[in-house]
Amino acid sequence: MAGAPVELSPEDYKQVTQRPGMCVVDFWASWCEPCQEFAPIFEAAAPRFADIALARLDTEAHEELSESLGIESMPTLVAYKDGLEVHRVSGALSAEALDLLLTRLRAVDVAEEKRRAANRERTEAGKLPSGIPEGATWDDGDGEWSFGPTDSKGRPHGPWRYWRADGTLCNECIMKQGAPHGPFKRFHEDGAVSQEGAFEQGQLHGPRTWLASEHFTTERMHENGVSERVRKTVMQYDHGTVRQVLHFDGAGQRVLPTTGEPYPTRPPHLPEDAELREDLGQWAKVTLNADGERHGLARFWDSQGQFLWEAEFVDGERHGRYRSRAEDEYADFRVHFDEGRMEGDLVCGEWSLRDSQREVVLTRDLGRAQDERTLERSPVFSNLARTAEGWREVAKEARADRRYREALLATARACATSLDAQPLKEGLEELTLPRTRDSASELADDVVEDEGQAWAPMADALMRGGEAATILRAYAVLLDQSNRPRAALDFVHAAMLLAPERKAYLFTRGLILLNLGLAEQVRQDAEGLATVEPDTARFLGTYARALFPRFDFWAGQEPPRCTYDGLPEKPGQSLEAIQDLVRKYATRLQAMRTALLQRFKPGAAVSWLPPDLSGLLDKGPVKLEQFERELGDEQVEVDETLDLELGLADLAQMLRGDWSALTWLLWSCGETTLRMPSRIAPPADYGQAAGQASQRLWQSRDRRIRGGASPTKAGDGFLFEGVALGDLHPSLVSIAERQYAETQAMFYWLNDPDHVSPWQSNLRGS
Repeated sequence: MAGAPVELSPEDYKQVTQRPGMCVVDFWASWCEPCQEFAPIFEAAAPRFADIALARLDTEAHEELSESLGIESMPTLVAYKDGLEVHRVSGALSAEALDLLLTRLRAVDVAEEKRRAANRERTEAGKLPSGIPEGATWDDGDGEWSFGPTDSKGRPHGPWRYWRADGTLCNECIMKQGAPHGPFKRFHEDGAVSQEGAFEQGQLHGPRTWLASEHFTTERMHENGVSERVRKTVMQYDHGTVRQVLHFDGAGQRVLPTTGEPYPTRPPHLPEDAELREDLGQWAKVTLNADGERHGLARFWDSQGQFLWEAEFVDGERHGRYRSRAEDEYADFRVHFDEGRMEGDLVCGEWSLRDSQREVVLTRDLGRAQDERTLERSPVFSNLARTAEGWREVAKEARADRRYREALLATARACATSLDAQPLKEGLEELTLPRTRDSASELADDVVEDEGQAWAPMADALMRGGEAATILRAYAVLLDQSNRPRAALDFVHAAMLLAPERKAYLFTRGLILLNLGLAEQVRQDAEGLATVEPDTARFLGTYARALFPRFDFWAGQEPPRCTYDGLPEKPGQSLEAIQDLVRKYATRLQAMRTALLQRFKPGAAVSWLPPDLSGLLDKGPVKLEQFERELGDEQVEVDETLDLELGLADLAQMLRGDWSALTWLLWSCGETTLRMPSRIAPPADYGQAAGQASQRLWQSRDRRIRGGASPTKAGDGFLFEGVALGDLHPSLVSIAERQYAETQAMFYWLNDPDHVSPWQSNLRGS
């Protein structure tokens, strides 16, 4: 067994883990990528620790055993010694961390572990563990016992001690009128000091020292990427604010926190309190406020000590003077530095570009800083249409008020309306900082990736010279997601005018057109995309068919089939109940049809809407109800109402689900057209239809959740708008799932006379 880890099963798990000696079990799963990465590390340790049995257990194959052992994440290592569990840890370990765990396992005192386990049982039973003084109280929040004197108001005052549930001492401190004041110490389970420092009026002040242990401990020192090679950490506090953090190895040499490698020598010309930012590979001099946010002047240099940038901060935001090295960033090759002012992380006022001697090459007024709240509510993002002249007037007013962000965005909408990009190009050249093409593209790409869901940062990047077409397209996406598709269309058109060669923008426009219900134009964009991005074109075409299908009588167009057993032979509901439900569906569909029509100009021909169903409503629309009902031992909620303020895509999907349910309901009574049933004459394959709805719902949901791990592989599964389920994009799978969820709910209701509505809560989502 020492040569390699062995695979365990429920039959031999106890035999292996409960015998004398040491054993470590790796709980893993085939779908878990960290598990696969850790497996060779675990296997390679076996020869080095021949005295420790290493084993693995497949949690998917042995789910019941894993659950009984409380395994909730993978990978998880559970360590045993002489049959007693003494430690567990989740997450993939490095080879170094695994070696340390196995070394610590050798040092475990089983008798001491049993004593601690007995104490934990006493704590769970509400009894004092052995060794803790009478009068100590348990705090569920902190998970600790505590004992000490109080003042006349009952507040902790004087020396206090704290213990873990297992009876081990964890903390000693001095309390003053309810707050820690003076020196304190924390302890590892083995009694060694884990932390020491001092409080002043409840706030840490002075050095706080963390000390590592050679044994298993619950004290948290090696978190957030801190290497096990770090054996001591000193955090310097100034009345609750961290001013400096130093890490040391076992020999007392200062090291880098994530690797434990020796700390590099600071370039001699940098301030003595400049610290290396290991994550950036840069030196930094930063001051923080009490909340740990940058406050005051922050300065950064590269690893060799060359200046990078400096900025004044107020409570975490750049606010005040800013200067940075900017070689090869601007169109004028002479520029080496840029500098100006910022407010709330946004550029504003006069900025200058300077050469290597700090002489001015160019100055530009970047106008007012406009924050997130201001821009989100700006008229430039309104969904209301204006003429090109109307947008030019908005731009003129904004420019006069030095609101240059709004001026440029309004100009973009004017150009989109007039199909003339020249005024926008001129505005960008006059108002923004002139970057190189590569620098402009990088800035735009970065802000879209990091801040593409925010209004102010993208406008700020535009002023700083970010590539405009990329930023305008990102605004189009954000506006479409914010249910402002008309505004979105203007911005994507402006982007296309600036970069007509970017055929990918047809896809963005296609999605916006879908949200506007312009199905035919979407199909045209899909055709335009087909030559350069065929997969994207296919997605767009299928999405258009899914949102705007042909609303004919869907039910029974192909013979229903499923593989389930125990299927019903006929409906269980009465004809009267079925007729009432037909009216409910017709009322909902008519309401959605009317709401969608209102989104178009009066008299517009909207070819994709379902037909008028007023023929099913001889007495007009029926009431859509919302109520609760007790069914057996279960309280269910019924909600037949509609939210007609949803975006067009959501309404279209709801429309699709109700249409499917209605046509299958009529089919179940023997109908083949949209007419009110006068009898119940189910087709011979009625049960197959009911089962098909459930099976297709399950297949869709499984495909959406499990993706490639689903048994439905590429090319397999039922056809949805002409595409096999296994080939559908996840976004389209969710549309199929929603359709069959509605159809299944209808069949559940139809088959059981005890059900009161397909919209009752216990029929949804199963």
